Amino acid sequence: MTEMEIALKDETPQERYERLKAQGSGDDGTFARRQATAKQTAVPAMNRKKIIYDDIVPPKGYWHGRLKRGDGLRLVTAKATGVAASFWNATDTSERFNPGDTIKVQWTSDMTVGRALLSDMGRVMMSITHDDFGRADCLTGMSLPGPADGPDWQSGRAHFLRAALKNGLSKRDIGPSISFFAPVIVDEAGQIGWVPQSDGGQFTVDLRAEMDMIVILSNASHPLSPDQEPAQLQVTQFHAPKPATDDLTRTGTPEARRAFENTDALFGDRKRFS
Repeated sequence: MTEMEIALKDETPQERYERLKAQGSGDDGTFARRQATAKQTAVPAMNRKKIIYDDIVPPKGYWHGRLKRGDGLRLVTAKATGVAASFWNATDTSERFNPGDTIKVQWTSDMTVGRALLSDMGRVMMSITHDDFGRADCLTGMSLPGPADGPDWQSGRAHFLRAALKNGLSKRDIGPSISFFAPVIVDEAGQIGWVPQSDGGQFTVDLRAEMDMIVILSNASHPLSPDQEPAQLQVTQFHAPKPATDDLTRTGTPEARRAFENTDALFGDRKRFS
């Protein structure tokens, strides 16, 4: 038995986890440095000629639409109360966003710029190309109707059901979601909590569609948010620039590169990056 085999045989579960995490995330510090730089980037200028659709979603309202591969989706809000989102492959709606795999494949629940949002088929649905808020939640889920809420209160669950029906989907198609602009943390004891934000202002998230898809957004407040009165949400669909050869999301980690290989193969591009 080699020294390496002996070391692997004697490693603790935590040591094994850290070793596999380092291998899967290419943890030599390069991605972290590139991501830190991307976080400091100003909001990309929007060419009005590239806009496909521009809309304002009122507080406690919802939005749904269809994106083509390569389209961008910009979300802008003035309050950090959470915006729930989910995605389906427009060609085969049995393929949908999977927060669990998104976290597992990238070894992190910190979904911000440079991260990919994966489907249950191991393919990339969305790339986060800009995020000046810096926090999103893949763990808690959307808000649910509650008897203590007023008659006009609209929940994320109700929004998703209505939007699903308008896109040929049903209740069985609605799974877990991601919430942007949601400052959720997990402490050392494993407790999920909300970090109040003292700073207001305008927050922007840019997404790039990596396949043709259906998108549903709910502008109802996150279930953990102490502020249940969200601001309006600006939603802009636009023709996004083509990703550069050193695109952070596409090239940042070995696991992400493999997910993009699976995605690109769906569109006839079987080039391997890993």
